[in-house]
Amino acid sequence: MKKLFTVILLILFGASVYTYLQLPEIGQDVPHLRWVVKASEIKNEQIVMFKEWLEENDYPKIEITLDPADPKTTKNIVQGISGVAGDILDCYEEQVQLYQSVGLLSDISDIASEMGFDPSKTYPSVRNSMMVNGRQYAFPRNVGVLFLWVNAGAFEKIGLSPPPDKWTFQEFEEIGTAYIKKANLPDKRQTTYFYPSPSFHQRLIYLRSIGGDIYNETMTKSGLDSPLFEEIYEMIYRWIFELHITPTAEEAKTLSSATESGTAGMNLFAEGNYGLLQGSRWGLMIFREIGPKQIAVSEFPHDGFRNTIIYYGACAIYQGSKQKDVAPYFLKFLTSERFNRHIVESGDSLPPIPKYAETEEFLRPSKYPNEWGVHGRVKDMAKEISLPVSSSPYILWQNVIRIEKKEFQKFIANRNSARESLQTLANTINNEILRKVSEDPELAKRYEQELKNQGEIDQLRAEGKLVPLYLITNPFYRKYYVEKGWSLPEGSSELASIE
Repeated sequence: MKKLFTVILLILFGASVYTYLQLPEIGQDVPHLRWVVKASEIKNEQIVMFKEWLEENDYPKIEITLDPADPKTTKNIVQGISGVAGDILDCYEEQVQLYQSVGLLSDISDIASEMGFDPSKTYPSVRNSMMVNGRQYAFPRNVGVLFLWVNAGAFEKIGLSPPPDKWTFQEFEEIGTAYIKKANLPDKRQTTYFYPSPSFHQRLIYLRSIGGDIYNETMTKSGLDSPLFEEIYEMIYRWIFELHITPTAEEAKTLSSATESGTAGMNLFAEGNYGLLQGSRWGLMIFREIGPKQIAVSEFPHDGFRNTIIYYGACAIYQGSKQKDVAPYFLKFLTSERFNRHIVESGDSLPPIPKYAETEEFLRPSKYPNEWGVHGRVKDMAKEISLPVSSSPYILWQNVIRIEKKEFQKFIANRNSARESLQTLANTINNEILRKVSEDPELAKRYEQELKNQGEIDQLRAEGKLVPLYLITNPFYRKYYVEKGWSLPEGSSELASIE
């Protein structure tokens, strides 16, 4: 296996060097940027817009082309270590920490402040994930929040009202049960479901709604072995095997077997096989083509703490780029009115600069009056209830997702109880944390301080006293503690006992 992996790396390295040597910009006087991003028509439009924007603002002339290869994590890391990655690396919030940890990303903190694409320009909920150890490494090209798409036409067809935009788990189960009863023929194979099986991100949203998270307040230890997460696992099991509002894995495969498109779930939702679908605003780029025309949005169901996850697609500058003097212009372009209005019109999630989500063209697009009830709710969710994932400096986010998915699948397959899967999950995460800390002396110092902070938090909570926010690094708990009255809002200096 090791030999095979080595051969694959050598092949990728050779292909990367060959590609680099064929690039047209080598030897030319005009700086030439390569943007590593999945190719699409919308990205081609943005390339043209960037060049026009440079000219309109009397900025230096810069050529830019797409590296059309799908920007997989392995490919970017191999090319980056080889010294031949693109100048602009497209990445998502969970990749910023990974790419920075292997030395791929430039620290753009100073130039971002100077040129106006520092974290203060975008949504508060995503600012921390653009940074590592207090330094900035990326800036969003679009921002998304997760929510539930509602096929309002499918509900109307079977004589039901669409679900409310805010609802509890109990209401979710009641409406879901009524939906599948009305939508499926008696004594026939079920072909319509309320909702696909929840993703990892949805399971996290549900966990947060009852007061739990991946980690503790200082992100030094997993919190996934909590009885709270057992409740979520068992609730999802009930949705699948008792209420049948969510299909089993085999049933989902049967539904999508006739749909060869990569957007199978979206097609099934448009056709009414699902009444709800997890999504983000970018889904409009598909739904405007395939339907449904009667569409609405709802928040995820909750049990007390309304929340959702905010994320982004971002651009970062490759540490080994030879165009670092001009590459920041592309990130500055992401803050421009022209680019943000383009995101608004295309439906490609939320514009990176929040004020453009307050405009009439965003809230009520003239071409799509059927969407007028959607955009304002999406904007409000981003502003009011969104939180980033808790990205601990002591373990890579990708590892957490991989481990949790594995254990959840064991539980759903009846190979483990919820308690067994979650205990294994927490132990694995905690061991990963200790391993990484043991390999990095500087990280170990930070870890030891955070452990002391955690001890102080636990002591204050046991004594019924307010916890200063500066002790809490987990973004979920920073908001949750304030809402519960366990901490004062940021900027408050007064501390008092909780009555």
